[in-house]
Amino acid sequence: MKFKNSIKSRIIIGFLGFSTLLTLLFAVSSLSIRQSLQTDLIAQTILDDLEGYMQKFAENPQEMINQPLSSNVTGILTTPDNFHLDLPLHYAELSNGKHILEEDGRTYIVAVNKGHQVESKPVWGYIKFDISHMNQDNTIIYVAFTGITLVFLLLAYVLAIFVSKRALKPLSDLASRLDHLTSDQTIYDIHPEPLAPYFTEDEVGKIATALDGYAEKLTNYVTRDKEFNADVSHELRTPLAVIKSTTELIASKPGMTPKELNRINRIERAVKQSTELIETLLLLAREERKEQHGLERTQPALIIRDIIEGFEPTLRLKPVTTEVVENDWLQVKAPESVVSVVLSNLIGNAIKYTPEGVVKVVIDKNSITVSDEGIGVSESELPKLFERHYRVGKSTSKGSGIGLAIVKRLCELYNWQIDISRNQETGLSATLTFNH
Repeated sequence: MKFKNSIKSRIIIGFLGFSTLLTLLFAVSSLSIRQSLQTDLIAQTILDDLEGYMQKFAENPQEMINQPLSSNVTGILTTPDNFHLDLPLHYAELSNGKHILEEDGRTYIVAVNKGHQVESKPVWGYIKFDISHMNQDNTIIYVAFTGITLVFLLLAYVLAIFVSKRALKPLSDLASRLDHLTSDQTIYDIHPEPLAPYFTEDEVGKIATALDGYAEKLTNYVTRDKEFNADVSHELRTPLAVIKSTTELIASKPGMTPKELNRINRIERAVKQSTELIETLLLLAREERKEQHGLERTQPALIIRDIIEGFEPTLRLKPVTTEVVENDWLQVKAPESVVSVVLSNLIGNAIKYTPEGVVKVVIDKNSITVSDEGIGVSESELPKLFERHYRVGKSTSKGSGIGLAIVKRLCELYNWQIDISRNQETGLSATLTFNH
């Protein structure tokens, strides 16, 4: 699972993001408030000092002329005429109040008072307070806040891991129980143990209860399906067995004409195909592979001959011939019924969709190829041939369109490969590759 997609990672990222935001807001707010209060207090102090001095100077200039403006700051009294001798000219443009100026790489708070006169002449007072050391203090504070931020983030990370583990532990337990619920059982013999008793009545407990309900419905469905398959298998095999035994008795009756014996043989082949089809469909319903044990193998060449013989009545009705080419001896590790159903569908479709020409079956070491000279399909239709209920030429062809779908499922069940391609001139070729 990718880190960014896990619930645990989202909790950790949320904690870290929220903690970072709060820490930054706290640091910025604290620094802003400190700076503002410090500046305001200093400015108010020197303004008060200047105002007090200017009042005393206006009342008794001779006595105050040698007195310092303030014990904490540098104060200057000047007049507009002598201003250039005492201060830089740009100070003259400063209005009453406080100002922050940068000079020679240092920062000053400057208080200006131009509201008093002596002997009807204006007198200007200036107080400069060096606050450069405050910037150095701010650097220390910035470093301190950075350290505090890192500590907060570390604590938030540890807390997030702890909280995520505690919060997700019920989900982890539920996932673990689900993972091991069917590890050694199949869907047909499982009776799942209820999950809800292992969890409290919280959100995870509600999920466990819902899963128990779903598991109960699924178990009931599977049980009914299993019973239905067994009932259908039994009920269909019984009449087929009766038909088979009856045809054997009739065939053994003396005086049977060749035509009658041919009809009896057709009935026997139909019974055999029906029995094989029932067995194969049951395998598909259970999704179980039934493999022959030991050295027993199915020989497709023998099955192909029986299949073609069964289609003889159909072949007599149109100018279509069959050709079997056995390039190599082939045997398959699979039930005869499964191989028969797959090949019957492939050969039957080739004969069905070939109005005239040759249906050729080539047997190689690991594969069987069935080629026809039929109507074929377009390139875009090839992927649709294995879809259920899809039929080529729906308006004229008969059938339910599930034959190739069954072939595809059987190939997936036995890990075989089935490929259908267009021939160069006309028709299709179906290649069945076996996995020994």
